[in-house]
Amino acid sequence: MVDTLHCKRCANIWTEEKNAKCTFDSCNIELPASNRTWTPAIRESPELRMEKQLEIYLKKFNGRFTTSAITSNIGDIQMAMFRGYLKKCVKNRTLVEKKDDYGRFWYSRPD
Repeated sequence: MVDTLHCKRCANIWTEEKNAKCTFDSCNIELPASNRTWTPAIRESPELRMEKQLEIYLKKFNGRFTTSAITSNIGDIQMAMFRGYLKKCVKNRTLVEKKDDYGRFWYSRPD
């Protein structure tokens, strides 16, 4: 079994010298060159994804939103990471943070 190859679909075992083909027609299909190598999908950086999410929330809530109004599931972005990004934006003065009487923090763009 050391020098043998086999089809995982039909379990047909053959040796390299024999070069026997699989009995299923679908196993013998030649793949195009583009499908032979697997390439991972190009993903955006977390910073860009959070910026897009921030713009979505500002647009959805008319330029002002609170973290208590949004869901805790933001795709693959964790809520704690998004809160950290909001704090970073407040520190950079790209967002304004205001606390209301109920203790909620509201975020908006500076005027």
